[in-house]
Amino acid sequence: MIMNLTDDTRVWRYMSFSKLVWMLQNKRLWLSNANLLGDKWELMPLGQQLNSHINKRPSSQSAEDATFELAEKVKLLRKNTYINCWTASEHESHALWKIFCPSSEGVAIQTTLGRLKKSIGLPIVPVSYSSHDAVEPSPDPINLVLQKRPMFEYEQEVRIVLVHDYSDSQQSNRQTIGVEIDWDPEIHLEMIWVHPEADFWFMDAVSKLVTLMAPKLSHGSTPLVAWSKMNAGLPF
Repeated sequence: MIMNLTDDTRVWRYMSFSKLVWMLQNKRLWLSNANLLGDKWELMPLGQQLNSHINKRPSSQSAEDATFELAEKVKLLRKNTYINCWTASEHESHALWKIFCPSSEGVAIQTTLGRLKKSIGLPIVPVSYSSHDAVEPSPDPINLVLQKRPMFEYEQEVRIVLVHDYSDSQQSNRQTIGVEIDWDPEIHLEMIWVHPEADFWFMDAVSKLVTLMAPKLSHGSTPLVAWSKMNAGLPF
């Protein structure tokens, strides 16, 4: 299933305090290599796609050779693909707080899909969550980059994608783990939300960090930093 998105859709990225400091200090986003995203099925052809590739092989090629050929193409695609992940949702996610900020010292940066698109000169595309039998039959590289298995649907992910070969002819075994791209959070963010279980000292540290490193990310003299809405008080 592909999400219905508009430019007004909120997008979120959950991160540790150290990653927030790095982003504000360097005014950059980090795109991780596809091999390091934590899902061994990342960019992997699903059932129909593998069968389609084998069935369309030349008559002179065996099924085993066709499978090996596709495996090498996927291996190269994974090596050369870099991804920055956001969640498209009108609300924060309790599950994603737990997954990406297991310590209470974490934040969620938030903007809109439209602002994110305008901020960067790379494709920003929604992920499709499909079972093995419900995917486009062609193992096209674009399909592979934008599909995940349905058990990850809770992520509601949109991806910034860069496909580029950073191989070094002098160091053939060298793997580029990620790519930095210019991105100014002062201009492109709407809010920074503080972990619902963080203490006062952490909230104060984040507010002062934003005032120091991203002074434009403020409403008047007040930094656009707020507690997670999950931290709201009870009515009685």
